[in-house]
Amino acid sequence: MKDEKVTIFKWFWGWQDDRQEAWLEEMSQNGLHLVDIKAFGRYVFEVNTDNSYIYRMDFDRTSRKNTDYFRLIEDAGWERVITVMGWQYWRKDASNGKTAEIFTDNDSKIKKYNRFLTSLLVSSPVSMFIIVLGMFKRFPGRHPQWVVIMTISLYMAWFFFVGVNIIKVIQRINELKRMRGL
Repeated sequence: MKDEKVTIFKWFWGWQDDRQEAWLEEMSQNGLHLVDIKAFGRYVFEVNTDNSYIYRMDFDRTSRKNTDYFRLIEDAGWERVITVMGWQYWRKDASNGKTAEIFTDNDSKIKKYNRFLTSLLVSSPVSMFIIVLGMFKRFPGRHPQWVVIMTISLYMAWFFFVGVNIIKVIQRINELKRMRGL
């Protein structure tokens, strides 16, 4: 039973980390423990009803180079499950009944969202521009109209996707700043 794996499709946006954590905890209470996340929201779980975990997420693209980052969180009793596009997934045994947090104050949460926002603002437009530029460089000359329309449509959809993420992350940061001010 321990080697049995279950894959479930579920989509979360970058600003919905708290919802994702709650969902992962619910899955863990049902005996499904996160082991991997595949493309397009495919969560892979290991079946094990013996224990339950609390899940927390952090966004930090520099952590692979920073062993102090891992050591600090691991010393607090957290186990790193997986890293997906800068998101660090951590878990802790839920047997003590206490709700555990990696971030204990709103300033730390704001810094997490600022790191995510910076990543969106820098990497997304640049990477999409390089892909489109590479496509037209690879196939120089006059392009059929459908290729141009498809490319422009995909580019606009990508900017819409990134734009929604940026707006929602900024709203989340502002919400945390308001909570901090209370």
